[in-house]
Amino acid sequence: MGQASDRRRAQDAADRFAKLAIRRGISLGALQSASRSDFAVVLAAAAQGFAPGEAYSEREVNEILRGFLAAPGAMLATDHVELRRWLIDLHLLERDGFGRVYATGMPAPEFTVAAAQLVAVDLAALAAEARAREAAARAERKQRWEKAR
Repeated sequence: MGQASDRRRAQDAADRFAKLAIRRGISLGALQSASRSDFAVVLAAAAQGFAPGEAYSEREVNEILRGFLAAPGAMLATDHVELRRWLIDLHLLERDGFGRVYATGMPAPEFTVAAAQLVAVDLAALAAEARAREAAARAERKQRWEKAR
């Protein structure tokens, strides 16, 4: 039962991310207020680009976050700087006292759980598939509407 339950929770996190991926203009502050679990999934997904035990320069962190925002995280209405601040404030990332070296941190359990559930998920592919399905469904609805006119 334990492994099946873990797989189900991992699938739930992936399903939540896919549902969020088809949206546009999601504010992190609004998401935090509306759904703490969705907020945890999104931030854990953003932090997935950072390997535990690795040290990153600010430039590397910015590149990773820009890559996330360009593909799987495209639903977010934010930039890499704001996203980096959220990750640091919530301890998904930590930086040295000089702000030059970044590494993974010790976040609250909700983020750790969400990260563990998403570890084997290809977020870019998942988001792309969800967006393609949504675009196809939208095109089909439009076609039916135009036929009915």
